[in-house]
Amino acid sequence: MVDDDRDPDATVAPAGRMRVTAERRAVASAERDRVKARHDDRGEIARGGQGVVRKMFDKTLHRYVALKVMHEQLRDHPDLRDRFLDEAKITGQLDHPNIVPVYDIVESEDLVEFTMKLVEGETLSTRLKRRSNRHDELPRLLEMFLKVCDAVAFAHSRGVIHRDLKPSNIMIGEFGQVYVMDWGCAHIHHGRLPSRPSQEDEARPKRTVVDEPGTIVGTSAYMAPEQALGKHDDIDERTDVFGLGAVLYQILTGVPPHAGADDSEERMFARSGIIKLPEEATRGRTPPKEMAAIAMRALSFDKTQRHPSVTALRDDVEKFLHRGAFFTPRPFPAGTLIVQQGDLADEAYVITEGKCEAFREERGRRVLLRTLGPGDVFGEGALFASEPRNASVIATTDVTAVVVTRDVLDRELGGDSWIGTFIRALTARYRDLEARHTLTRRVLENAQIATEIISHISRAGTWVRPGVLATSWSRLWESLKEECRLSEDQALAIVGRTKDLAYDPATDEIALALLSMA
Repeated sequence: MVDDDRDPDATVAPAGRMRVTAERRAVASAERDRVKARHDDRGEIARGGQGVVRKMFDKTLHRYVALKVMHEQLRDHPDLRDRFLDEAKITGQLDHPNIVPVYDIVESEDLVEFTMKLVEGETLSTRLKRRSNRHDELPRLLEMFLKVCDAVAFAHSRGVIHRDLKPSNIMIGEFGQVYVMDWGCAHIHHGRLPSRPSQEDEARPKRTVVDEPGTIVGTSAYMAPEQALGKHDDIDERTDVFGLGAVLYQILTGVPPHAGADDSEERMFARSGIIKLPEEATRGRTPPKEMAAIAMRALSFDKTQRHPSVTALRDDVEKFLHRGAFFTPRPFPAGTLIVQQGDLADEAYVITEGKCEAFREERGRRVLLRTLGPGDVFGEGALFASEPRNASVIATTDVTAVVVTRDVLDRELGGDSWIGTFIRALTARYRDLEARHTLTRRVLENAQIATEIISHISRAGTWVRPGVLATSWSRLWESLKEECRLSEDQALAIVGRTKDLAYDPATDEIALALLSMA
């Protein structure tokens, strides 16, 4: 028996299914009307292969949201329509600060649309196109990359593989927020689920669409070989490690790893694993070697050679950042005076190759302070203390050094933080102790020089009057100047400060009053 109230459009489904379909259509229509009534449409803001994103004003909560609406032509392609629906449902279940939240979804047999957080900003792709040559640009980009890793690692904990990681799918908000977008190509990695799923496991995301063997999903310029070859059984977390490596590669070079003339050529590169070394592909400055090695490991053709997880990749990048290795090394040929005593400080240095000497000019002579080699730091004291440099450093061999500027040092150590205050206080105390040590050494050296002059007069002087010995200053200075390593004016200044000595330039006579010494 056929139900006379059946949906006239439902001609192939059983009667019970027909009533459900009619009810679902009525509910979906009411939901669309509700969404339309609640929101004011402020126009299209983006368009992709599956849908259109419109800016909407939520009149109830007085905020802007994004409404993503499926393209009408997808109605005739159930798989594409279901993939669009999967994007909404999977994204809605990934509750993470770096994954854009989904607010609501309206679903019917021929239309899907959903509202989500509106991200005001730009894609990472746009950011990379206008990338500056500032020395701190790379660490800023790598900090964003760490947030992307956090989002992808969380998705992996829920069994979700993104499969389409690329700079255009990463949004950067106006205030530095980072979001991983477009989960429409997501793959559910069921192999990680236990045989008896817990209540939490039962709530894990699930897909409506199951990719047919050989189906290519993703973007050719960034996809892993197993994706390009359609090997769905080989897709796991390390597929996204490759995708993240591709994003990192573009951060370092400005181009994707499989850059080709068209999609066909890019897919050929992806299948063969042909990737130029970052230093060969780069546009602009050469990327740090260690960072390039991290990216190339993530981009290994053999996935067993990649980082075993996104967390492992993230850890490598974070360690690189914390060591300050992102600074571009600067070469200094042998003989270069890298810093000069008395100059104002705006940079500090970390030697990576070669040797230097730190010295101080004192009384016209060079006093060697220490020899410096790889791993040694110099110039930081004056930088922290904001005072002139108290020593010079010269390259004794060809030297390579990492240069750290005042701005970067303040940003990395928190110039206005408690740790920055502690470091400045310690630096000031160190420099004060060094100044006291220098003063003490000079007093002792002055006393030693005065003693040498007195000793010379005692041996070679003649009595000019009772209790007073005298001799020629020019002859005395000629015999002492090499040993003293002072200028004549400096030596005479010491004479002038010594109670028992007197110098008469008119007669070239220096006298020693022995009576006052008795």
